[in-house]
Amino acid sequence: MGLEDISSPVFTIDSNKVSMPDIALKTYTFDEVIDIIGFGKTTLQIFIASSIIMMAVLNETMGISIVIPAAQCDLNLSATDKGILTGVSFAGIIVSSHFWGYIADTKGRRRTLIVSLLLTAVCSLVSSLSINYTMMVVMRFLVGVFISAPSATIFAYLGEFFKTANRTLVITYASTAVGLSAVFTATAGWYVLSLHWMLDIPGTELTIKPWRLLFFVYTIPTLIGAFWLMILPESPKFYLSRGRESEAFEILLRLYLENHPHAAVDDFAVKHITPEAGQKDRSTSLKRTGSCWKVACSVWNQTVPLFQKQNVINFVICCVVQFGLFVVSAGMGLWFPDIINRLTTTNVSDISVCEALEVSANPGYILNVETIIDEACKDNINERVFIYAISLGILYTVVYLAMSVLMRKLGRKCLVAFNLFFSGCSGIVLQFVANPYITIALFCSFLVFAGTSISILNGATVSIFPTNVRAMAVCLSLMMGRLGSVFGSNLVGLILEENCTLTFYLFASGSIICAVLTLFLPS
Repeated sequence: MGLEDISSPVFTIDSNKVSMPDIALKTYTFDEVIDIIGFGKTTLQIFIASSIIMMAVLNETMGISIVIPAAQCDLNLSATDKGILTGVSFAGIIVSSHFWGYIADTKGRRRTLIVSLLLTAVCSLVSSLSINYTMMVVMRFLVGVFISAPSATIFAYLGEFFKTANRTLVITYASTAVGLSAVFTATAGWYVLSLHWMLDIPGTELTIKPWRLLFFVYTIPTLIGAFWLMILPESPKFYLSRGRESEAFEILLRLYLENHPHAAVDDFAVKHITPEAGQKDRSTSLKRTGSCWKVACSVWNQTVPLFQKQNVINFVICCVVQFGLFVVSAGMGLWFPDIINRLTTTNVSDISVCEALEVSANPGYILNVETIIDEACKDNINERVFIYAISLGILYTVVYLAMSVLMRKLGRKCLVAFNLFFSGCSGIVLQFVANPYITIALFCSFLVFAGTSISILNGATVSIFPTNVRAMAVCLSLMMGRLGSVFGSNLVGLILEENCTLTFYLFASGSIICAVLTLFLPS
């Protein structure tokens, strides 16, 4: 009987050397190692940097909705053009999610994040110099391709510096950046677009205006996140999953010494770390690289585990629920300013949201809109749009903070189920309310309680799936989410005017169905 028959293998680590398994010494799980290390300066920096990167992702994907109205005259944008520009970055995210999931799981979280963030910043800044619609579409598509990596990988990177029990909670705290991003983009847009100046570039067709400057402002968090990551460590859990134990130990030892200033190297009790199931087999298969065929096979092999018996049910549920969450929060959310504007500007009082939309869509209203369109192109934005966006961002932030507290008492599964059930009920009830302020409050609840559940589900995905396929699982589930946002926004455009009641019933029932599905996920 060999050694493997009487004990699980352990990694024996001594400084920079990795020795053969030794069952005589105490072994530690990764969660136990995190407990020994504690929380310190570097961990705090990782948390803040991750929050900034989450903020950058929202800036790059949603900030364009504020820029487009101000740029429509310079780029001669039609209504169709504006719709394509709004969604083209999501298309970039969808087509590249699988690729970035593979890269993050095989080449490293940190390296993937740094490269993709820098490329995102370059493409975003070039898009600010677009001289026509085609150039803008291409560059914003590339922004989506590159921002796809941090939009998912950041959850795996952040979560792997915390023990399993705390990952979802930490990710939820960090996700307050989503609300802060909405406040930041609206506030920056309100200030920058209130400026009136222009600068012609000699010898070119380019004229610099405030809306171009706004792209630079929105890219600041992207650059901060990229440069900050350069001084932060790679995920030690990633190194362990790839068979690079000595590098993982160096990071763990660094964190321990930073958190315990008076400790010496010998005080770090961890010399043996118990690997995850199958980790030994994965580390021996890493050397098979080379041709494109081998890379394709590697991508396939990285994806297949998600569809194995122990993972497939949870993976399918995560993808379906993520799709539903984005259908409501992003698909319907993209129409939020337009619906609220039409609700609050109608001359008829005490009517429901669907009645207000019907009034605003009557021939007289359309005639007035056409009359405005026939006049000289106007690129000014109503201040009400910024106020609504800031209010929604503040609500997102408050709900995220509240959920971070409630999660300890209710657990992530019950909390997501409650959020989605409440979201669905709000979407149904708002159709029967005549008071515009209550309607707006219910509409915000409809979107926010679905939207805030996205980060909790991402945290659950990080905890549910093993390290070697974790980033792939998050990337693919978020890819389904992006598909949901495109599907949802187009569905609203197709049926809202024809059957407003059916639209809200469909979206609200989707939230309730997702609430039921989350109950089948592990606690």
